Amino acid sequence: MENAVYWNGRQVGIECAGKILWFASAPAEAIAAYGAPHQQPTAPADTVVARNLAMPRSYDPLRAPE
Repeated sequence: MENAVYWNGRQVGIECAGKILWFASAPAEAIAAYGAPHQQPTAPADTVVARNLAMPRSYDPLRAPE
């Protein structure tokens, strides 16, 4: 569920799942008042996931098999 983020009576962003999506018109003071965004630790590289993201060759019925 989303929640509106207000600064001095004006909506400046939307909070969803613990993260704030700031509007382009949000003043820097509002962003600073809510603190710097917390960086989540990144997971180590997973070779299985990387392998599964490969693009397969497209099928061409007129092309001879290699």
